[in-house]
Amino acid sequence: MKKVLFVLISVFFATGLFSDAMAKTKWDLHLNYPAGNFHSKGAQQFADRVKAATGGELTIVLHPGASLGFKGPELLRALAEGQLAVAEIPTGMVEGDAPVLALTAQPFISTNAFEQRLLYQLSKETYKKVLKRFNQFTLYTSVWPFSGIYTQRPITSEADLKGLKMRVYDGTGLAFGKATGIAARKMPFSEVYPAMKAGLLDSMYTSSVSGVDAKAWEVLKYFTPINIVGPVNMVNVNLDVWNQLPKNIQAAVLEVATQMEDEMWDLAGDMDRKSRATLKENGMTLSPVSKSFRAELNAIGDKLRADWGKKAGSDAQNIMNEYSKIVGR
Repeated sequence: MKKVLFVLISVFFATGLFSDAMAKTKWDLHLNYPAGNFHSKGAQQFADRVKAATGGELTIVLHPGASLGFKGPELLRALAEGQLAVAEIPTGMVEGDAPVLALTAQPFISTNAFEQRLLYQLSKETYKKVLKRFNQFTLYTSVWPFSGIYTQRPITSEADLKGLKMRVYDGTGLAFGKATGIAARKMPFSEVYPAMKAGLLDSMYTSSVSGVDAKAWEVLKYFTPINIVGPVNMVNVNLDVWNQLPKNIQAAVLEVATQMEDEMWDLAGDMDRKSRATLKENGMTLSPVSKSFRAELNAIGDKLRADWGKKAGSDAQNIMNEYSKIVGR
């Protein structure tokens, strides 16, 4: 009898331990940027807080630097198809699959942090509807400081742009290149430095933060803050993966995500100021944009946004119209 009881107790504990092990979930998070980038550091904070808030029931393992092998334009579909459970997706990189998502990456549409966030808030419901069609939703977003251009020579007017061989990262950059005579090439951030060294590129368009990440001063001399875009990054999760979580775990993750979004948006401005200082400390010249150059850039932006709006559809146009009324432009 004792032997039978011992066997039953052993089975009970073994089953309990097995159930505990099965209850724990691990997500692999695809990140586009190096581990030291502030977006990646933010993702690590998110993962740490989720683990604490869920008592270890959900663990998120980071894979920075696109080490899972997916490139930006592939991410929306990779997540939709379940090839990835959760991924950082820059809105401007996936417009080939969903043009309206590039709304927050349109050229010269916002001029400060308030306007950046306003545009995203106005876009949020449309984004949610589109992302549902791709079997995913956004846990939290973060934003980049506005992008400028890094060059080997001063850029003081639209005419100076012609002939540059520039790395860009999205459709907006390609369209900007076509409009100004820049030979624009879209490529992953990891390929930029070798391309510079090989002479395939002589410039790039990205933020002050990415310029520091790339040690741009080693190959380029000037940073001109034309502020073409302040693009939004989404951290999205596959809906099938999400629906496997118990409701209490979902609630804990969403609470952490809400806090994370506010912190990441606030952080962008600080990172921009620090990064610009680092660029200067390393000998890079930060060239101001004159009023005449700004007027030229704004005119380019008006045309490019109008062209994009035709393919993005009525939802995008309605959001831009509402945004324009609020900001008075």
